[in-house]
Amino acid sequence: MLFYVQMKWNYQGRISQDQLWDLELLEGEHGLEGLNSGLVKGLYKVVSQHRVIAIVEVATLEDLDRNSMGWLPMREYLEFEQVWALRDYPGFIEDVRNKFPIPPPPPVPSTREVAQQWFSLMGAGKSDEALKYVDDDVIWVNIPPTAGVSDLAPWLGSYRGLPAVLKSFDVWAAHSQMISFTPLSLIVEGENAVAVVHEHAKCLANGNEYDLYVSTHLRINGGKIKEWRVYWDISPLIKAYRNL
Repeated sequence: MLFYVQMKWNYQGRISQDQLWDLELLEGEHGLEGLNSGLVKGLYKVVSQHRVIAIVEVATLEDLDRNSMGWLPMREYLEFEQVWALRDYPGFIEDVRNKFPIPPPPPVPSTREVAQQWFSLMGAGKSDEALKYVDDDVIWVNIPPTAGVSDLAPWLGSYRGLPAVLKSFDVWAAHSQMISFTPLSLIVEGENAVAVVHEHAKCLANGNEYDLYVSTHLRINGGKIKEWRVYWDISPLIKAYRNL
């Protein structure tokens, strides 16, 4: 997207005229670098004024601000007065002819696409990014609480809603540390995805490590994980936690 950027040197009483010339030279060199890179489409000095006009092509205002921070120390004195998003006139006229049609919504990712992204992010340790694929009202089903076992693994059970799920993960994190999360296989049919995951983890109380092979069942609808169920043999965890 193109942006019109109007800047003004605010230097009176702060720096000398000679210091201003030095900064304007730095700003000019930076501007020429922007022109050569294609980021800056046009750069103009307003005649008889301490103002600079730039036409800049960036994706968002945040990108513009992020790039502009590289102009320091100029940014301390070269202040943004106006920033306007611009539209090319041929595109504007085409929208007028078409009565400004509402753009179609982005396509909903398929079950396979969501599942692959989910397991890829989890395997890379990017659980926070993976959570964007989880519905706020998700149903999370771990193996049921079991007498003699739940005291070792108090996070077991079923939960509904992302806040409750995350709270159960906090309980898990107080007892265990995930060392690796490796998806081994993935089967997708309709809105269901089933994967076998190798989890290598450690008991924090005694440092014992253990391996689990977890069958993970996801029901995905509208690009979101609506149900999340896991099935696994708890005996390796018991052995590690009880130091057997």
